[in-house]
Amino acid sequence: MKYLTCIGLPLLLQAGFTLLIINAAPGGSFVGLGALLFAGIGIPITAVLLFPLARDRSGRSGYGRILRLVLLTLALPLAQLGLLVLVTVFRL
Repeated sequence: MKYLTCIGLPLLLQAGFTLLIINAAPGGSFVGLGALLFAGIGIPITAVLLFPLARDRSGRSGYGRILRLVLLTLALPLAQLGLLVLVTVFRL
């Protein structure tokens, strides 16, 4: 159950946010393609980085572990959102 919550749930969140960004891209621009390419690279990297966090059996508090989990999970959606904002603001 720990692997499902530490690895599976963040990956589902990232995949859902990627789908949201692809659908929110204005006029079929390349933002959707960029978000898809970010996801193709970012989701497996996130899984690899979250695996040691899920296996951690040290006696550290849960707050530090949760903070690292949230920060690693939100890195990809923030990059995709930044791409969408960048293209929307500087639209030629």
